[in-house]
Amino acid sequence: MSEDAATAAGLSDGERRGLAEDLRILALLQDREPTAELIGSLRASGVERMLTLKLDGERGRAASEFFAAAIAEETTSTDRAGLEELAADYAAIYLNHTHRVSPSESPWIDPEGLTSQQPMFEVRDWYRHWGLETPNWRERPDDHLVVQLEFVAHLLAAVESPAALIDAARFLDRHIMRWYGSFADGVMKRCWTPYWAAVVGLTDAHLEALRDRLGRVPGCERVAFETIEAEKERRRQAAVAETCASASAFVPGTGPTL
Repeated sequence: MSEDAATAAGLSDGERRGLAEDLRILALLQDREPTAELIGSLRASGVERMLTLKLDGERGRAASEFFAAAIAEETTSTDRAGLEELAADYAAIYLNHTHRVSPSESPWIDPEGLTSQQPMFEVRDWYRHWGLETPNWRERPDDHLVVQLEFVAHLLAAVESPAALIDAARFLDRHIMRWYGSFADGVMKRCWTPYWAAVVGLTDAHLEALRDRLGRVPGCERVAFETIEAEKERRRQAAVAETCASASAFVPGTGPTL
């Protein structure tokens, strides 16, 4: 797709690459516990220089201001004790489920709240369509937020493919944006450190601003899906119907005997 064609469609190749880099940065922040060097870099750059997309709305400005306050020296220490506290909070959010807010989609959608369920396979199909796969789904499932953010970044950066931009918008609507807000809200209420509350809050605000930006591009308008609660109920009823159908198909005494 040429620069002129992309610009005519409302999003230049350069802007697409910049938005992709934004998502890679936000994914990196949630990929692992922070180092002193990373926090120092965040302080030096600030949100304005860190992200391409300007978070100009009230929600975006509040998230940016909170992030700046959370990484300030008086709030977040980068000495050994401070980094250990951040690492413990990271583990509680992303690794051991202490805060009881899953960083993957399945528990938000599955009727039983289980991991690695149908949503994981649905996003895996998206990845396969674009020739991608997760390195180790047992270590980090396909529907993990970091993997999903990196996938959308990949689509945004694929400037040679007009379909990639539309798929980025549809994937946001169908997957990560349906549950990330609930995840972020849970983290902000339960985490122990302002740093992680600020990271998820900034990511949530950026995703909303990004989707608004894409929504102004022809073919990328927002699509409304059923609510998570409605989908969970539909999946629950489907599972019950399948169980009943399997039970009715079995007639005692008609099976093989010894």
